[in-house]
Amino acid sequence: MSKTRKILVPIVLILGAIQFIPHQHPQATTTEGERFTTDVAEVRNLLDVACMDCHSDQTRYPWYAEVTPINFWLDHHIEEGREHLNFSEWNSLSMADRRHAIKETIEVLEKKEMPLWTYWIVHWDAKLTDAERSILLDYFKNYKVEASATATASDGKTDTDEDDVDDELNDEGVSSMEEAHEH
Repeated sequence: MSKTRKILVPIVLILGAIQFIPHQHPQATTTEGERFTTDVAEVRNLLDVACMDCHSDQTRYPWYAEVTPINFWLDHHIEEGREHLNFSEWNSLSMADRRHAIKETIEVLEKKEMPLWTYWIVHWDAKLTDAERSILLDYFKNYKVEASATATASDGKTDTDEDDVDDELNDEGVSSMEEAHEH
């Protein structure tokens, strides 16, 4: 038996055997009222295609998500994405956390850090063009953080405080959001 075959046969056997290890993708449950919504169809479509698989609870798993060990890597990647920003929990975030999320979203869009190349390399439609990136940037730079009773009570800000921060977001390109998040 050749040296290559001595190496490849055990690898193939191990990869075949681990396919029988049961694996369940994490299932999160959120209510419709907690989810981020927008009436701007173009923004909603861009978010659905380029962001929601990793940054929401509405992940559409591709066929290769059932292949071990890819499924473990993919689930870890999705859990990490949801930790940074989960659009399915948007309305349950405090006002400060929403403002921080908007700041971070703008930052990663401007730096072209999202979506990750490891995602769009197999989801070509998720790779944002400069024009699409500009649409999302304009939307989030002009986004008004709206209060819900829970969010206002949890972060202690008044409507006036929110308007002031929203004005800062629009006037200064979100540079003061980090300060708002710290308070």
